Amino acid sequence: EALAELKRTFSGCPSALLARFLANKSVSGDPVKAAVPIRRYLTWRSEIPTWPPAPQELPEMFRFNGVARDGSRIVMVTPCVIDMNIRPESYAHALARLLLAEVNPADTTRLTVLADVRAHQSLGYCGQPVWKLWSYISALSKVFQPNFPEILQCLLIFPAGDVEMAAFRMLKGLLSNETVKRVKLLYDPLGQYAKAPPRELLEYIDLQEIHPENRKFLAGLGDL
Repeated sequence: EALAELKRTFSGCPSALLARFLANKSVSGDPVKAAVPIRRYLTWRSEIPTWPPAPQELPEMFRFNGVARDGSRIVMVTPCVIDMNIRPESYAHALARLLLAEVNPADTTRLTVLADVRAHQSLGYCGQPVWKLWSYISALSKVFQPNFPEILQCLLIFPAGDVEMAAFRMLKGLLSNETVKRVKLLYDPLGQYAKAPPRELLEYIDLQEIHPENRKFLAGLGDL
C-alpha cells in the first residue's frame, strides 16, 4: 500500500526507484516521509543539465565491471588518480553521471564497490594522504547517499592497515549509519603499501568479472 501511494503521487517514477527510497531506514516505510527525499531527488535530477561539462583532463576514478559473487555490479574506485587541481564537485558530478548511465532506475541493481587505497606508483600515479582527500570524499558522499539510496550492497576498502583503519574511523562521520554497516575493511598489515590486494577480496568477486582494461589495478591477486 505504501508503494502504491507513492506511485499515485509520483506516477512518472519507476516503482523500483520509489521502493529504494521507501526502504531507506530514515523513512521507516512511511510514504509521507519518503516523499520528501523523492522530491529532493527529482529537483536534483532536473538540475543536472545545468552542471558544467566535465573537465577534459578529469581522470577516470570510477570503473564499472561485471557482477560480484552475490549478483551485484562491481564498481572499482581508485582514489590514487585524483588530480588535486580539479575541484571535488567535478568528481562528484562524474560519479552521478556514470551511475545514471549504468544503473537503470527501473531495476533493482545493487553495487559492490571496490575502493583500492594504494597509490599505484607503478602505473604512474602518486596518490594523496587521506586528509587531503576529505573534501573529495565529502563531495562524493553528498551526491551518492541522498540520491542513490539502497543501491550499495557492499563497500570493500582495501588494503587496510592500522593507518587506514584509523582514517576510516575519522571519515565515517561523512557516511550514514546504513552505509557504515555495509563497509568492510580488508586487512593487510602493509596497508596502502601492499603490493597486491588481500586474497579475501576473492570471496566477493571472480577475477574474470573484472574487465581486461581494469585488471592492472588488481595485479598480484589470484591469476592476474
